[in-house]
Amino acid sequence: MKRKIAHFLVLITAGFPTQASIAQSNSVQFVDGDGQALESAIVELVLPDTMVQEYQQPKEIAVDQVDGEFVPTVSVISAGNAVPFPNSEDILHHVYSFSPAKTFNIPLYGRGSNSDYREEFVTAGAVEIGCNIHDWMLAYIYVAETELHAVSGADGIAQISNVPSGKFNLRVWHSRISAEQLETLLPVDTSDGAAIEMEVTIKLERDRSLRRAPTAGRRRY
Repeated sequence: MKRKIAHFLVLITAGFPTQASIAQSNSVQFVDGDGQALESAIVELVLPDTMVQEYQQPKEIAVDQVDGEFVPTVSVISAGNAVPFPNSEDILHHVYSFSPAKTFNIPLYGRGSNSDYREEFVTAGAVEIGCNIHDWMLAYIYVAETELHAVSGADGIAQISNVPSGKFNLRVWHSRISAEQLETLLPVDTSDGAAIEMEVTIKLERDRSLRRAPTAGRRRY
């Protein structure tokens, strides 16, 4: 199957700095090859090593299991934060990941074990999560280097707040982005608060999601 070409229209509006070192919120709009808003795309501002620690703050998100699916499907956190994996349904799940950024294995468990299963993510990168019982269940946790990241909503817009002024790079990620473009960095300059418009073409791999199996009458697995 041929890869689909998607055009990411990146709109970055820095605004004028509210302080000497801080620019206003920056927004990025993701649009697919058909001109439709692209949901669950992630953008992060890549900072020099000397600034990374300043923009790392504790923040916890949860990846739940509801109606035989991971919720949410795509999450983004900064490195060093933990993610609990509650199970909010009667069906048992076996959650795991073999991703280089984080490998873990949570044995079969059900509702009520919410506080027992959490993982800390210290290495930046994308972590693909599955269920060893239900092959169609798939989720991603993108671990950004700092808190300067965002995920696009249904309107295709992701907004990053408290962006420092200066010359940096943007990294974009999507669960279907082609391997050769994972390391693509987009230079941006927020020094003077000028609006930046940028159009980037990326290749999307075919959708690897499996068709969900029937669940009627299934209570445990």
